[in-house]
Amino acid sequence: MRSLRGGQLAPRVVQIYAAFNGDGVSVLVSESDLDAAARVDAPLSPELADAAAQARRPDLIGQLRASLDGDDRARKLAAAKALLALDDRASGELLESRSVVETDAVVAKSFIAIATRMRGPQAAVDLFEAFDTDPQLARLLVSNYNSHLRPRSGDIRFLACALEHYVRRSLPWLSTLRASLWDNGVYLIVDALSNETATRLLRGEDHRTERDALLALLSEVQVLAGDDDLVADARVLQAALSD
Repeated sequence: MRSLRGGQLAPRVVQIYAAFNGDGVSVLVSESDLDAAARVDAPLSPELADAAAQARRPDLIGQLRASLDGDDRARKLAAAKALLALDDRASGELLESRSVVETDAVVAKSFIAIATRMRGPQAAVDLFEAFDTDPQLARLLVSNYNSHLRPRSGDIRFLACALEHYVRRSLPWLSTLRASLWDNGVYLIVDALSNETATRLLRGEDHRTERDALLALLSEVQVLAGDDDLVADARVLQAALSD
């Protein structure tokens, strides 16, 4: 509803979101677009799913769940990550059941990774550290944070744990991981830890142990990384945590 200002109706401010479509291109989605989607019982496009996650729209959970079916990989992945961002833990069982019948191996493993995180960050730690975990599934547990998920304390611990394993190459699959995939995984971790919420948590006394460990690990990342942008991002995060 618009408010009165000077005896006249003030124009309604419509929120606009930059969201990725099925081709990975950033497009604009408005709150009005989301309102229209909420009135239709139909799957969402990737950009609508992405925007729904950003806007925190639980009224679109039904449409997001419907978007998990079909042949559109981008739509299914965007919908699953939106459900994660909305903390719709009830969708965990649905994702697990979908993973059994899903014919796209990447989507199936993504569903498992997201369903695991829906059980809590410690479940993700346990699966990531298990020596018999499928390497692609382990990497997808890190990819969960390439989303609009708001990190909690447990997520900080997962990311710090994952970064240490990457730097030390202390899991069987990490010992043979090619450099480009190593850089990609570490980039996702550094990017997630650079999130405003994550940085605020890390600067608190409750996470002094993780912060001290990360400061040392980020120095090593700057030596080991083959990507200049990753080196720069690691340096920026280290500075933010050192203040």
